[in-house]
Amino acid sequence: MQTILELDLFKETATHYELFYKLPPLTARIYALLVFNNCQDGLTFEELLETFQSSKSSISNSINTLIELNFIEQFKKGSERKRHFRINKNLFLMRLEMVSKRLKSEKEINNKLREYRKSNCNELFKQEAFDIYNFHLEEVTQSIDKTIQNLKLHIKSNEKYD
Repeated sequence: MQTILELDLFKETATHYELFYKLPPLTARIYALLVFNNCQDGLTFEELLETFQSSKSSISNSINTLIELNFIEQFKKGSERKRHFRINKNLFLMRLEMVSKRLKSEKEINNKLREYRKSNCNELFKQEAFDIYNFHLEEVTQSIDKTIQNLKLHIKSNEKYD
């Protein structure tokens, strides 16, 4: 696994998770490794400890953060005591649902602000700018919602084989 940590793509991926998901550096690196691993068996706490050479508490805090965010899931194999960690199977769906929710909220708040500004101040943005922006939000949201529906169908059909 050490060779994976040296890959430029791994470093770029970890940096991406730091910047766009606001994850601490170690948490982002653990998450990136689990994304690279992409395996049903996942990785154990001991494997993560050995790979990152960090303290148990640091690894544990990072894992707990990722679990709380639903980015990863923990499980045990059979009667083993070891906990294994892997990427949440519904991660793509969850991310798109989060983006859709954020875009719908953005559109709603912008519409309310537009109405407020009409009666309470001189407008910096003209009506046309709001309309263009809201039209874009609507198109993107519809596209994302369609993708969410397709992912749900895919997940449902794959559940038969798990």
